[in-house]
Amino acid sequence: MAEGQLEIGDIRVASLSDGVVEFDPRLMFPETQIEHWSHFYDIFPECFSGQHFLMNLGVFVIGSGSKNVIADTGFGPHGKMLGSETSAELMDDMARKGIATEDIDTVFMSHLHADHVGWNIDPDTSDVPTFPNARYTVHRADWDHFTVPDEDSEFGMEPIERSVIPLEEIGVLDLMDGETELAPGVTAFPTPGHTPGHMALLLSSGRQRAIFVGDILINPMHATETDLSFALDTDPAEAMKVRHEVLDRAEREGTIVLGSHLSPPGWGTMVRWEGRRYWRGMG
Repeated sequence: MAEGQLEIGDIRVASLSDGVVEFDPRLMFPETQIEHWSHFYDIFPECFSGQHFLMNLGVFVIGSGSKNVIADTGFGPHGKMLGSETSAELMDDMARKGIATEDIDTVFMSHLHADHVGWNIDPDTSDVPTFPNARYTVHRADWDHFTVPDEDSEFGMEPIERSVIPLEEIGVLDLMDGETELAPGVTAFPTPGHTPGHMALLLSSGRQRAIFVGDILINPMHATETDLSFALDTDPAEAMKVRHEVLDRAEREGTIVLGSHLSPPGWGTMVRWEGRRYWRGMG
């Protein structure tokens, strides 16, 4: 199997990245002392620059049958994220791996935060989808939450007005209300808390399973520090409950876990070490 590729039975997964951002952990975990993370420096060196987090902006292309689903579209060429310059590498990474934008049938948006929708629209235009043959899909609850003007929202309205609302105007947006099959064995299901309509993907083929968790996990350390309050969770209590449910099941069943902000290529399993749970990446 080539580097950056995963097979779940007959389902094919390609790992992509829109780059890496660096920022102070207290921006995401304001109630947690920065020294708290030192335990992980040697375990996940790729996640740190000194005391700062390094966060991968991961994207996955999932092929099943004749369908290709892209899970999230990164931050795009839209300036700084969390005070960090972004490199907007997704299109170059797709080209390097032989994946054409025309090959994508479905754009699955796990939720509508700016770093998951950034390449929805061709940045040289205001109304041309980057993936011209695709339907774009997201849970209705996220659409209802994020498209109401609110300058106090996490990223402001500019990313929504630029990368989300035009999808409805163009006529390529589908809203999901619950569990939805996007391709054979690729099923979106609600995992609210991080946002009202956050969704994950279950990949199931034969006797093999994997779960794409979006932002249920914000980094590898979050699998261990499951109870830490995360600043961008819309409903922190619900997000924590969902995080426990999904990770407990993944650990119990040995399910592969894929995440938007996990160490490249972005997939691994849950393991126990000295009584604590850890995400262990797979090459």
